[in-house]
Amino acid sequence: MDNDLNTLRQQLRQAVSECSLRGLLVSAKWAAEQLCSLPASETPATPASRWAQQDTVDADRLSLAKCLFDTREFERVQFYLQDCRGPRARFLRLYSRFLNHERQPAPVHSEPIQDLDLDAFGMYLLAAVYKQQGQKEMARAMCLQSLHQFEYNWSCWLLLESCVDVRQPLEKLSSELPSGWMRHAFLSHLLLDLFSAGTVEFDMHYQALERVIPQSLFVLGLRAVRYYNQRDFEQASQVFGELQQVDPYRLDLSDIHSNILYVMEDKARLGSLAHRCAALDRFRPETCCVIGNYYSLRRENEKAVGYFQRALQLDRNYLAAWTLMGHEYMEMKNTAAAVDAYRHAVDVDERDYRAWHGLGQTYELLKMPHYAINYYMRAAALRPYDSRMWRALANCYEQSGQAVRAIDCYKRALIGTSEDELLSISRLAKLYVQTEDRKSAAYYYQLAYENSSAQRPDELATACLFLADFEQARGNTSAARQYLAEVVESGAGVQQVEEAKAMMRAMASSGRQ
Repeated sequence: MDNDLNTLRQQLRQAVSECSLRGLLVSAKWAAEQLCSLPASETPATPASRWAQQDTVDADRLSLAKCLFDTREFERVQFYLQDCRGPRARFLRLYSRFLNHERQPAPVHSEPIQDLDLDAFGMYLLAAVYKQQGQKEMARAMCLQSLHQFEYNWSCWLLLESCVDVRQPLEKLSSELPSGWMRHAFLSHLLLDLFSAGTVEFDMHYQALERVIPQSLFVLGLRAVRYYNQRDFEQASQVFGELQQVDPYRLDLSDIHSNILYVMEDKARLGSLAHRCAALDRFRPETCCVIGNYYSLRRENEKAVGYFQRALQLDRNYLAAWTLMGHEYMEMKNTAAAVDAYRHAVDVDERDYRAWHGLGQTYELLKMPHYAINYYMRAAALRPYDSRMWRALANCYEQSGQAVRAIDCYKRALIGTSEDELLSISRLAKLYVQTEDRKSAAYYYQLAYENSSAQRPDELATACLFLADFEQARGNTSAARQYLAEVVESGAGVQQVEEAKAMMRAMASSGRQ
């Protein structure tokens, strides 16, 4: 085990060095965090690398260029490295050119492909170019080639994730990945982001990852996000609290933490989180998102929008800000701005089910159910086990008079999460009454009756009145009387109680005749 840990340490140290020198800061930080989560070692760090020897001639210029890269002076990086031929220097020069083009109003991405070393990092950069050009399959293939040569570039894994088509079976992609432990980190992250958080596959990859780096903040973060996706907000908040205790200066995932506190309507803790994030770094998109959620919870919608816009000024592809801004505009009844924000979100990532769901809600509010149906269908396809997506779709079908399709959607909602299950059951019962399928209606009203402790009195009375009529028609008068007695004792509205009493008198009268 010690030998395995020492090997892992050396691999992660090399990853930190190689990624950092190439300006791949996200990858370097990720590898360094995993390295620091391992038990302490007496083995000294060794800087040797199969790339190191070739860059010694350019070492001074490379050091300067790296400082310029960190201050985002990309043109100067290219200038100082224009005559350097080492692989690190060449990569950093071309990567700077790519990033400089990317931040221009109308970027042109063909140039960085020229003069590119196709080592693992060159393949990653080429994949990024393909992705920007909309060639996802080419980008995906190049990411896989890069990762088979060097698997510790977390940025490459994230780029690969952005190319995954959720409509394709995950097994094929899984079989194409490198066989090391990094695949478990990737697949755990992917399953949380794009697939159902409750899958057996997630548990398998998460447990395998936990065995390798059990103290990693990345692993703890996965657990927190899983609870969030399962809408277990109390557990999620608790795990985020653990993350904050272990590393009180960490801003990663703080935006998701703020979403949880927003849903829980915990103004005190959300305010505390916003204050802490602002003290650490006011110019991180995550900080702006946290503060925006805080103002949203205080119903200060314009201030909230301002902070979401500030987040987008810092990162125009920050998906959470586009979606949350859309929600905020919905609160302000500014449907045109909400549609614009949601459309920007799906332009950034067409797999964002929240934005598709937001578009559905917006068009439903505009009394345009046929448009809303299209967007809700996109959301449901991305989250097939989320009952909220299917209930929203079912409601639109009801509004447009498509009862049979609404029934199918409510049934699908019952397959997913148990949240608001009773609502789907009640709607199914009423829809079967509309379609004159009394036997099916009785089945769902019986389910609703069996959950009477969770029912409102009027809903329980509706179920009992129908079941009483159904049983009387079958000649089961004793059961019918029992249901009617439940209505009288339920505390339901006057009209329903009077209807039950009238049915009881009619039954008594027919019994005497």
